[in-house]
Amino acid sequence: MLKQWQIIAATMLVLLGCLPEVKHAVGQQSAATPAAQSAELAEAERLNQQVVELYNAGRYDEAVPMAERALTIREKALGTEHTLVATSLDNLAVLYDAKGDYTRAEPLYQRALTIWEKALGVEHPNLGASLNNLAGLYEAKGDYARAVQSKQRSQEGREHNLTLILITGSENQKQLYLNTLSGETDSTISLHVRSAPASQQAAQLALTTILRRKGRALDAMTDQIAALRRRANPEDVQLLDQLTATRAQLANLKLKAPDATSAAQRQAQAAQLEAEAERLEGVMSQRNAEFRVQAQPVTVERVKAAIPEGTALVEIVSYKPFNAKAKTPNETWGAARYVAYVLRREGAPAFVDLGEAAKINSAVRTFREALTDPESENAKEAGRTLDKLTMRPVRRLLGATKHIFLSPDGALNLAPFAALVDEGNRYLVETLTITYLTSGRDLLRFSERIASRGAPVVIANPQFDASTPNANNAAAQNENPLQQPRRRSVNFGTLNFTPLPGTDGEATSLRTLLTGAQVMTRGEATEAKLKAVRSPRLLHVATHGFFLPDQPQAAPNTTGFGGTQQQATVAGENPLLRSGLAFAGANNRQSAEGEDGILTALEASALDLWGTRLVVLSACETGVGEVKNGAGVYGLRRALVLAGSETQVMSLWQVSDEATRDLMIAYYKRLQAGEGRTEALRNVQLEMIRSKDRSHPNFWASFIQSGEWRSLDAPATSNK
Repeated sequence: MLKQWQIIAATMLVLLGCLPEVKHAVGQQSAATPAAQSAELAEAERLNQQVVELYNAGRYDEAVPMAERALTIREKALGTEHTLVATSLDNLAVLYDAKGDYTRAEPLYQRALTIWEKALGVEHPNLGASLNNLAGLYEAKGDYARAVQSKQRSQEGREHNLTLILITGSENQKQLYLNTLSGETDSTISLHVRSAPASQQAAQLALTTILRRKGRALDAMTDQIAALRRRANPEDVQLLDQLTATRAQLANLKLKAPDATSAAQRQAQAAQLEAEAERLEGVMSQRNAEFRVQAQPVTVERVKAAIPEGTALVEIVSYKPFNAKAKTPNETWGAARYVAYVLRREGAPAFVDLGEAAKINSAVRTFREALTDPESENAKEAGRTLDKLTMRPVRRLLGATKHIFLSPDGALNLAPFAALVDEGNRYLVETLTITYLTSGRDLLRFSERIASRGAPVVIANPQFDASTPNANNAAAQNENPLQQPRRRSVNFGTLNFTPLPGTDGEATSLRTLLTGAQVMTRGEATEAKLKAVRSPRLLHVATHGFFLPDQPQAAPNTTGFGGTQQQATVAGENPLLRSGLAFAGANNRQSAEGEDGILTALEASALDLWGTRLVVLSACETGVGEVKNGAGVYGLRRALVLAGSETQVMSLWQVSDEATRDLMIAYYKRLQAGEGRTEALRNVQLEMIRSKDRSHPNFWASFIQSGEWRSLDAPATSNK
């Protein structure tokens, strides 16, 4: 099977090298024929390369005759229905489109579409490329209804193919494919926000795209099918293997270049494989609740049904405006902006364009600088500035709604919205109840309640230096915390972890509060012990958290026809390897059972937390990760969602050891009293605001709660 996957992946890479983001020709097919080696076809290929260069230079008039000549050669050598002819048709159409000659461009796009659909089927990526080209033309003409129709048709095929590709490809290949869709996502949002703001169809399409794709890259990197296989019983493992093999065959059939197989044969084979995959998915959904949660389709209507009465989902996303009338490649994309969509259980989506991302991101940085210093006096001023840019416009759409599910994007993932300040000089936590989500589609996960299999687990105060006696950690408790306040953070340059004595008191208190809790501290607080847990009811980890900024590497520019391939850099490594938690032995990189004492976010995503009601990371910066627009936070926050936990509580900056201990004890007491997971944290924060010594948001605003918001014993919701 591995070899088959490798073949499929190689085929995808051929296609990925030429797939457009919005407006560029589909590219060359990989299938070689004797005719493709002729001098004439070689000339057509040479002409095509010149067309690309001239297009990227904005020299459209010079490129048109070359594109016409290449089309004529291919039609003569291959016939009018060959896929290489469709490539030339798209090339020529893009040139006329760029010149504003839509009358000539449209029929060329339509001819290319007909060829792609007949030869490759309705869901092939090349067909989606042509549909997006055509959508751009309609947008430029002001025919927004047809632009939406073309994009909608393309994206249904894209969503189907994503399911196949994210299962069969390697991590790098998955990311490459998703990168090809980034411009398409931006242009879909832009079509609604900038061109057709009054169109409900455009709004529905934009929000559907956001709900399906936000954070999708991280989901793909974690190989959830493999994790599910490790936890499944033998019968379910066999079904999963059958399903994976069927999907791999389907991907190979649908995404490969044309071969000797006729279109009718391909369609018949695809229909048979589709039916078998659907049957296996149905059986797995009946047998396995975890699979059922992961496999459910994402639509706006399903998400609406999962939003409780009287609340609203606020989905914030960063996008680059698309200029359908651009006369040069450099005019195609505008500066990044933020837009917020508000969705309720009833009614149509509402939205507000929040403005340029650079200005908002700068306000986030200023806000965080004020919050991370407990002596700063401008925290409220900075919070008011950021509120004006973000939540004040959103509140106009919320009306009387006081509980929101907030899914931020980009740098806004690092802002505690509870500490923003409204026009009445009140923190938002005083007037709003905020539950965070990594994506609005996470509301669908709460329709299923999976039983916990273990008692609460508490891991605290690890002995980071394996060669140091346990007494050293205890001795550190004698230091005056007021003179040397400890922060749950790490020196990123040396990755040297110092003891956190306050976590010992935290563990002692939780041992009393949480009946039957398994408590592991000091030498027992190991990475291996955490990896061995099996869906505990609660998981509390009190240790150092860390985040290492990613090291980008230069990547070759892969500008395709139309100049819209946006691949200036690639990550130096998987961002899930650059954030995590420290455990016993971390300083020496030696821990029990062959572990190194460092749990990365990638490893965290593979923990067995399905059925775990709450994960609290009582550490520094565990809610931080590599910020990527459209993908949420690449760090522990999303990893713990994928591991199956219902709720995550974690921090956004360095946290006072003693203040954290007190906050956590108060939080658990409220949970034990039956308060909701969001409500309990909010009430603790309100108490701290009213206190004398911890009213500064540095002490109370660092921790955010994401995921399931209700009490620990609440039943599953229903989105049926």
